[in-house]
Amino acid sequence: MIFGLLIPLFFILILIVVARRLFAKDSGNAPSTFSIRRLFQYLLLFGLLIVSATGTSGLIGRLFDSGQVIAESRSDLARDLTFVIIGIPLFVAVSLWTRRTLNNDQSEPHSAAWNTYLTVTSITALVTSMTSAYSVLNWAIGSAPFSGQQLSSFLVWGLVWITHWQLIQSNSTEDDARIHYVIGSLIGLGTLSFGLGGLISSIARVGIDVDEKALLVQSTNPTIKFLILIIVGLPVWYQYWLTKALNAARELIWYSYVLLIGVAGGFITLVVSSSIVIYDFLVWTVGDPQEELASRHFDSSAAAVGGVVVGLAVWWYHGRIVNSVKLSSVKSRDEIRRVYEYIVSGISLISAAAGLMMIIVAVLESLTPGEIVSTTSSSNTLMIAFTLIIVGAPIWYFFWSRIEAHVVTGGEEISSPTRRIFLLMLFGVATVAAVISLLTAVFIFLDNLLNNQLGMETLREMRFALAILLSNAGIGWYHWSIYRQERSVDVRKSEQERFIVLVGPKDKELVALLRQEFGGQVQMWRALQNGSGLEGKIKADQESSREMDGQWDRQKVLDLLKVTDSPEIMIVKEKRGLKAIPISRRS
Repeated sequence: MIFGLLIPLFFILILIVVARRLFAKDSGNAPSTFSIRRLFQYLLLFGLLIVSATGTSGLIGRLFDSGQVIAESRSDLARDLTFVIIGIPLFVAVSLWTRRTLNNDQSEPHSAAWNTYLTVTSITALVTSMTSAYSVLNWAIGSAPFSGQQLSSFLVWGLVWITHWQLIQSNSTEDDARIHYVIGSLIGLGTLSFGLGGLISSIARVGIDVDEKALLVQSTNPTIKFLILIIVGLPVWYQYWLTKALNAARELIWYSYVLLIGVAGGFITLVVSSSIVIYDFLVWTVGDPQEELASRHFDSSAAAVGGVVVGLAVWWYHGRIVNSVKLSSVKSRDEIRRVYEYIVSGISLISAAAGLMMIIVAVLESLTPGEIVSTTSSSNTLMIAFTLIIVGAPIWYFFWSRIEAHVVTGGEEISSPTRRIFLLMLFGVATVAAVISLLTAVFIFLDNLLNNQLGMETLREMRFALAILLSNAGIGWYHWSIYRQERSVDVRKSEQERFIVLVGPKDKELVALLRQEFGGQVQMWRALQNGSGLEGKIKADQESSREMDGQWDRQKVLDLLKVTDSPEIMIVKEKRGLKAIPISRRS
């Protein structure tokens, strides 16, 4: 899978968001949700939890393995006993301290420090229990020996995950738990995709392998293991994505997951895997295959078939999610749709450009035959070029034509910040690659010249540098010419995300409706009789209290928001009706 290329970038983005929340400053320039005490407290709580769970699972595992272990480590037993005797009492003490902290400060359950602890602990427990579940299921079907340590680890860490999941559900808001849901969705999707892709690849190998013994040894066992990965990953993805993250507010982390992991990751997997399949087919039919048996030649294709199916499914599914996002406050073609189309067109353009580069390499190889590299190499190089062009060019043409059609119909596309970033990024990357390849080509030329080795072999050594130079020069010139025509148009500022606060009776359906209609963040606050209000102290009598407990008129709320230009607004349900107050979180 190619998801690994984008996962580090995605986690860096998450770390930035978490760091900003942890070190957020209030107007007094003091930490609002973070302190050294909280850092120490939650780090200590997390460490003691790890120690207690490890010791407990170790001791329970020894009970399960009783009578089966021939020799056991006394040092491991001493460690587990120490973890239980010392770790559990300390964990209970710190837990009681934390519980008192949460009860005394009503804002603490929503602090970034506490929710970071919940997220890190839940994800740690999730990954550990999933790994143990994989081993337990392998034993259940007879593919691995029984391991009491794995069974106890699954039970203990599964209980830890359930406990912290319930804490998140009972105390954390959707905004607090958003990062947790997205990370869990990523883990579930990755496990499910890898298992499904491996299963399809195993089935494909069965179709091309004619050796019955090879089928038994090489296909059956991996197939079962991939089925187990599906069994482990599917519930996680369902619990985190389908029940939680899918219906969450559409914001930076959510869109980053959908666009980077879902759209880009799935599409890159599809492009790379389909390129392998098409290349093997072209080499077998018109090229020079290195293997005489079809089963051996198409072994890499069988492995790539799973990537084709999974990549297509992941790309299609997340593409549908992007297309289904409805924001009535903007036009039908919003920036999210643009980001999706530019991502796909950019990846497919890179594939087509790589194909063009390989054509140049193949031509130079055929013009400068070497002693070691035969003409067979240049023909197969040409097959690589045709494969990349076949995979990338049609998709790039389809999406780029659609983008350019919007440029012709109006000026909104030209002023889009997404388009401007795309043009400058491609021009910049292509320019850097061209400069590096030019330096490489000149170095090879001068090196051969000064060593009296200048000849046709020099041109062969320069073939990749020249191919990269020519292909990237073409890409850079094309996008620079577009940018030069459009740079006089001012880039449109991105519309500020809506932030809506509803003060009144709880109405989850209204919150969901506003999020679907306007996007951004929607919060529901409940007015207190003796609390502080908008412009001073609220004097709430029994009649106004009953009024606040009434139902929202959803249509009036929608109409009020549509005629209000302020991106940040508070709507208060008063006795006489609704009151809209523009607010600002920055001043």
